Amino acid sequence: MGTKEYDTFLLTDPMTVPEEQEMDLIVRDLTPVDRRYKYRSAYVTALLSKSESKYPDRLWIRLGRGQLQEKPWSIKIIKELNKFPKGSE
Repeated sequence: MGTKEYDTFLLTDPMTVPEEQEMDLIVRDLTPVDRRYKYRSAYVTALLSKSESKYPDRLWIRLGRGQLQEKPWSIKIIKELNKFPKGSE
């Protein structure tokens, strides 16, 4: 299987996001095996890097209003959490 692609929304300045530290975030799957599940969201613990090639999968960053950033980051999903954070319901 090739590189998987995800996207996420950031409500803060992308330059302030910590790299290479575990963090919890919501990602959407852009490349599922079954196309019916495209855009399925998951709450995950992951490592992020602004370098496109550091981790195995690609992460597209969207700002608060949905603006897509020019260059993708890389992501390594460590585990999928089975709950969404409080206040996201």
